[in-house]
Amino acid sequence: MKCPDLQKQALLTIHSICEKREDNVDLLREMGGVAFVYNLSKSSIVHPDVKETALFTLGTLAEANVYCKNSLCKNEIFADLADCLMKEDIPLKQKRLSVYLLLVLVANNKLGQTLAQTSGCLDVLLNLFRATFPISTEATFRAANATQTYQLWTSVSSALCGCVNNPQNEEGQRICVAAFPVIKIWLQQLTFPQTEIFQPICTFIAMTVANNSCVQESFSACGGLETLALTLGRLASAADTSLLSCQLSVIISKTLSACITDNSSLASGLAQYGVVLHLFSLLASPHLDPEDRLPILLSLGYCTEASEKHQSQLIWCGGLPIIITLLTEDSSEEVRRAATFILQTCKKATMCSGVGDPIAKQAENVEAPKHIEEIRSSAREMLHRINLLEKRRDVEGKQEDAVLPNSHEGRDQISLPALNLPLHIPQNEGVETVPRNITERGNNGTGALMSSHILPLEGASKQLEANRLVEWLCVCYLSEKK
Repeated sequence: MKCPDLQKQALLTIHSICEKREDNVDLLREMGGVAFVYNLSKSSIVHPDVKETALFTLGTLAEANVYCKNSLCKNEIFADLADCLMKEDIPLKQKRLSVYLLLVLVANNKLGQTLAQTSGCLDVLLNLFRATFPISTEATFRAANATQTYQLWTSVSSALCGCVNNPQNEEGQRICVAAFPVIKIWLQQLTFPQTEIFQPICTFIAMTVANNSCVQESFSACGGLETLALTLGRLASAADTSLLSCQLSVIISKTLSACITDNSSLASGLAQYGVVLHLFSLLASPHLDPEDRLPILLSLGYCTEASEKHQSQLIWCGGLPIIITLLTEDSSEEVRRAATFILQTCKKATMCSGVGDPIAKQAENVEAPKHIEEIRSSAREMLHRINLLEKRRDVEGKQEDAVLPNSHEGRDQISLPALNLPLHIPQNEGVETVPRNITERGNNGTGALMSSHILPLEGASKQLEANRLVEWLCVCYLSEKK
């Protein structure tokens, strides 16, 4: 006990031997080594550096071996961790490593999540989450420890996510609702958002509301959903000129998806904030990573499925040609499926746009797109390309039948030249406000578009069916206001 450096070195050696080596952890556990390391971590006579190293080593052992993790999932251990986190005289680094161990014990572990609730660890984490927020004016930790405070806050955020999801824990989600009011204030205070702060907040929101309609509605009731929508509008408007704004807008888009999944009343209410228009601004950003198209399309799909007002906004902002282009040209099958789903949800609104124009009746203050001739021109070009595509398929089909009658390989690999389609964002968003009637709905699962709503495009016949859908939509455009 008089040689802390040697103790630290011994613990780090154990870490190196056992890291990602499940069999070595088993040997250590069977000879009582795990219990010994735990006793070091809570001893009052060892050096603080040794305690920190012991906590780090325990986390490594539990992460590498599920049996070791289960052996540490005891109420007294969780109570010790809660006690450590509540003490004000404990060094920030030791608190952070205690949170790390707690995160490992609750991750993918229903028992660990339950113990975090019953031992009071979850409540302690929520208090730390509020107290260590990096830019809070009421933070209990001073700027001298700004870096360590930020590291502790992000660790606490990750541990909270582990307590409520993967696997989903509805009781944990319900407890974490208590953090929503202060999170709304944080989002409002972030005048100059930073990714390193925004990401943990949004991840916590998404994990807490996921697949839980009651918690989704609690987040909306405290004003959190409105704040997210307004923040998206502020950032998405600069997404075409700012890489940071584009990245943050994508994060918010993913969070919004979690907040409205399987909750049509909340999704409908977003129409009053012009969310669809902002998502299309983001979709058209030159800074957008192609991999981020899918989550944006999923958000659009949740909106257009829930409300005709969202569908109308999509049509009148010139978004339909962009969706058509993604359907016909994007290399990702998942993106094409999402685009197909959005087009299917907008089918009724598109039909109405050419007959009687009920959109104008609902939003008399919204000016008709000034670029309507450009849309018609794009639609004519799309029709022409569809016809060429189908003729090309017929020719290739005949050639393949003559050479390889049973082969269809390569028939779906046709790529089309890029279309330069306009995006129109109306300046006067006079769409009638949707009443925000919030009602409790049952938990119907994720409602993921990819698994249950989107029709797969597989094979030439399915692609031809999609092309016919595109053709029908284009015809609707051409017949508009003739």
